[in-house]
Amino acid sequence: MVSNVSNSPSEGARKETRAAGERVGGARYILKRKLGRGACTEVWLGRDSRLEQEVALKFLPLALAQDPGTIEALDRETRRSAQLAHPAIARVYEFVTDYHVAAFATEYVEGWDLDALKVDRPEKRYQIEEIAPWIRQLCEALEYAHHEFCLVHRALKPSNLLLNARGQVKVADFAIDEALHRVALEQRFLADLPIGHRSPQQVQGAEPSVLDDIYALGATIYDLVTGTPPFYKGDTRAQIQQLAAPTMSQRLAELGIHETIPPQWEETVASCLAKEPGRRPHSAHDVLRNLETTREPQPAPASKTTRGLARNGSTKIPLPLQKPLERAVAMAGRGAKRALDALRKTQD
Repeated sequence: MVSNVSNSPSEGARKETRAAGERVGGARYILKRKLGRGACTEVWLGRDSRLEQEVALKFLPLALAQDPGTIEALDRETRRSAQLAHPAIARVYEFVTDYHVAAFATEYVEGWDLDALKVDRPEKRYQIEEIAPWIRQLCEALEYAHHEFCLVHRALKPSNLLLNARGQVKVADFAIDEALHRVALEQRFLADLPIGHRSPQQVQGAEPSVLDDIYALGATIYDLVTGTPPFYKGDTRAQIQQLAAPTMSQRLAELGIHETIPPQWEETVASCLAKEPGRRPHSAHDVLRNLETTREPQPAPASKTTRGLARNGSTKIPLPLQKPLERAVAMAGRGAKRALDALRKTQD
């Protein structure tokens, strides 16, 4: 199966008729079998007779395939996405146009998307130890696309994450999913865009940025861990822009599941979901580093003086800093040691 497949075909797509054995793209691609439908596409497994490999062909409905402006815009986005070559990104090969046929030719990933897989799980969600390697792969893929090509996915969500037979995650539809939805919206083929994993800035229609993907990364982790996006009931558009999301532990409790989420995961996801872009981690690399930071248990403070200099104005060295200071002083020499001894005398 492939990502973004549903059982609710659009009216435009219902009129399309294709059959196994049919050739498209100048006879390069041979259709093998239908895989399903997305919001705006009909998805087929095909055979690339030139490269002798299987591909996923995502056909546009006739109403969009006949519009020159649509074809030009989607071909441009496909060319950009085709530059990406990373083990955790499903390849985008080309935009196929053939008479009144238009389709994306992409890597075929034999597996299921993470949104579909969680439906059959007892609590409709994943455990953190289970998704940790997937999130590492996802962060590495995003860092590569952002840093090497300045390319933003713009529609990151669990249904765009494919899990293959080897347990590896592949990010699907990099940039092209959003481009297609935007065109379909402009052509009134869609009434609205799905917004569950979008940043407040995307909801407002701002130009996409890396920090939109960082927000979506946090929303995706939240969804995988809790089974729901941060906002999923009521006026989600207003909530995304105005309200702070419950912590993942709070959402699980709302759903009757009592589980403690590691603090570094709670804090990192909350920072990704910050309303202001400047308060989010600056890169997918930063997100991964924060998630994988091991937190040492902190000793309970014995008095106000152990809460830090900035909070109460005390000159006493906080306990968690004493050992690192002693190591630094030992490396610095005798002068620094005398200064530290003098400071301690003022505290006694």
